Amino acid sequence: MKISVIGAGVIGVTTALELVSHGHEVVVYEKGSGIAQQASFAASGFMGPGLVNAWTAPGMFSHQFKKWFLGESGIRVNSFLDIPVAWIWQWLRACRHPEFNLKLASLQRLAFYSQEVFKGVTEQYGLSYENSQGTLLLCRSETDLQDVELQLSLLKEAGIHYKALSATQTRALEPALSTETELWGSVCFPHDAVANCRQFTILAKQEAEQLGVVFKTGHEVLPLSASRPLHIQIADQEPALFDHVIVCAGVHSRDLVHKLGIHLPVQEVHGYSLSAALREELDAPACGVLDARHQVAIARSGQRIRVSGMCEIGQARKPSEENTSLLYKVLNDWFAGAARTQENVQVWRGTRDVMCDGVPVLGLSGVPGVWLNTGHGNHGWACSSGSARAIADMVSGRDCEIDLKGLGIERF
Repeated sequence: MKISVIGAGVIGVTTALELVSHGHEVVVYEKGSGIAQQASFAASGFMGPGLVNAWTAPGMFSHQFKKWFLGESGIRVNSFLDIPVAWIWQWLRACRHPEFNLKLASLQRLAFYSQEVFKGVTEQYGLSYENSQGTLLLCRSETDLQDVELQLSLLKEAGIHYKALSATQTRALEPALSTETELWGSVCFPHDAVANCRQFTILAKQEAEQLGVVFKTGHEVLPLSASRPLHIQIADQEPALFDHVIVCAGVHSRDLVHKLGIHLPVQEVHGYSLSAALREELDAPACGVLDARHQVAIARSGQRIRVSGMCEIGQARKPSEENTSLLYKVLNDWFAGAARTQENVQVWRGTRDVMCDGVPVLGLSGVPGVWLNTGHGNHGWACSSGSARAIADMVSGRDCEIDLKGLGIERF
């Protein structure tokens, strides 16, 4: 079959690779000048189910409000006027939903499956990229651990291994941690990993091209037409007809499918990262760590240290110094002197698409031939390979290897 994929971030590229491996003719359209230039460009790199979390849980609003008041929240709102009232209402309703834990469970299930598919793809094509094994959730106090109890209980039910460590055990495992910062303990996820998202995406694109996928960058697809939903229209070009269209366009997906009567309750959220050259090997993290209180991740990527986090909502012309200062603070709290932060620091702000319930949309759109693989938020990298395999199986008429309950558009 002839299939179009819209979007060439990690979601779109992995989807194209899976489809072409099933024997389909695939064309990828990307409005940017290259691939992996938006949310996939300088992501944290955390891979696995241990640290994924949905935006919805009972008490989420009051909990975040308290953190805002104390200056500890990783969420910044530039203007509440930039958040649609409908999205806020749907988010609050999702937080109160009696089966909210099913949302997190479905996200963890997808991340676990994605990790397995990712390993298989890496071995199949012999891909080599920056990576490290194991992640730590650092808890400054017992309260930090209590905040993730639901997340941990669902992992335990799913048989996913983790281990709670004391402060002494944590420092023995990660000796570079500063002794000046209060540490209550940590949660270790030995089977989670950190890998370079953009490197992997570029390598996957090369493999896809060798198998016949055509990438058309600098081609902005116009909104899909209700009368001809399987026609891809580029300005000043003749429309191209496909058997299937898969929308993987991140923050642009909502506008692409709006004319089809498909309403995605999605909000644009900006994430930040700092990438700086490694200063001293002994001061650098051996594995990926996440500060539980501030939701800031720190990981080594080759000869660089990458610090990432923040959820900034609302328009801003340039990266916020307030947001980047928190990243610097957390880095200095845990790994002072590990990175050359006084020279050539890459400051990046990427835009992600977050659904009102914090879970991606995966599967049929409700319009025959049009599929959705979008809304992954800050877990696009962690869920990309599994989402791609599931979509490719569905389009090809195969049985999915994963239960997709709670991931379809019908939940809205």
